[in-house]
Amino acid sequence: MKTLEYISYLMIPIMILGIIFHAMKKKVNVYGNFLDGVIEGAKTTFKIFPTILAIILAINIFRTSGALEVLIKIISPVTHLLGIPEEVVPLGIMSSISGGASLGLLADTLQTYGADTVIGKTASTILGSSETTLYVLAIYTATTEIKKTRGAL
Repeated sequence: MKTLEYISYLMIPIMILGIIFHAMKKKVNVYGNFLDGVIEGAKTTFKIFPTILAIILAINIFRTSGALEVLIKIISPVTHLLGIPEEVVPLGIMSSISGGASLGLLADTLQTYGADTVIGKTASTILGSSETTLYVLAIYTATTEIKKTRGAL
């Protein structure tokens, strides 16, 4: 077992060195290309930063203002008819908006109700089968500079 552990520790440095040696063999400017990639990554980061900041701010306002609880009360008759536990409805709403907030809600749910309960299993299934659609859409439209997003969702 120790041999596999040592191999796993060495794999990333071996891969990095392998890529560098292969690039040098092909006469590629490794350092220059690396710097170009860093510059492009920084440009992308600065380009999407305002969108990420706006999303985080909007999510926090949505949660702390009580709007989430109001929305839950509005849709609770329908979720009750469908047999969806009331405790997982916030997770169902937040999972399409924010992955981080959803993970926090899942952790709270699992800590409160346990992982082997119907509520815990339902919450885990919701988070495991959902995508942060609105977050991805916001980042995508920000990086591609799409202004008319009406049909994107």
